[in-house]
Amino acid sequence: MVRDNPLDPVQLAFDKTDNLMVISHQGNGTVYTFKPGSSFDEITLLTPEPSTPRPGMTPVVPVDYWRNENDFQKTIPVPRPYQFVSLDHSTFIPAGEDFVSGKLYYGSKMHDVIRAFGLASATIGRTIYVCDEEEQKTYRAKAGEDGTLVGLELFVNVGGESVAEDTQGNVYIAAGQVYVFSPAGKLIGAIEVPERPTQLLFGGTDRKTLFILARSSLYAVQTR
Repeated sequence: MVRDNPLDPVQLAFDKTDNLMVISHQGNGTVYTFKPGSSFDEITLLTPEPSTPRPGMTPVVPVDYWRNENDFQKTIPVPRPYQFVSLDHSTFIPAGEDFVSGKLYYGSKMHDVIRAFGLASATIGRTIYVCDEEEQKTYRAKAGEDGTLVGLELFVNVGGESVAEDTQGNVYIAAGQVYVFSPAGKLIGAIEVPERPTQLLFGGTDRKTLFILARSSLYAVQTR
């Protein structure tokens, strides 16, 4: 998809049956879903549902947050009042009242699910890492059954646009370059990228390939 696509996509996620969930910049609280390769008349508009515990499902949450009010630790653990649920009922996206109503912040949409550089699938009850982009710190928390990040605690005083975890529990943080930390928060090293990285994602058959989205390019690094 491109930016002038009628869906006006800003965030993408997949459910367990490989349907794409698209958060759109247009309208108020607009989320579409479809199977890649479908025609436009096969696109479904998801409607927001009241937030509720969804055990066994996968919440999809932003990996970074920007809080102009410097209230990250106060605001992030607060439950979101709405959820957009995939058609196969495997995945859901928690969303705030501001996204659903289309509320503007000084004329701009600053909703978490739009403003973030990327989204990540969380496993309920397991650790997930998120960046406080404004304060340049990274926190860890656990995802509750309604997608709320609970038990938020500081991980390292480095943070930026994105964060990802490898299969060994090491944490990769996009903050000018890609910094690599052990699960204990010890700096292991850094991956230098020709451009500023903005999003990180592990993939490949063994999930050991780190894909790095930068300002104008996509890079891939085989991790050890």
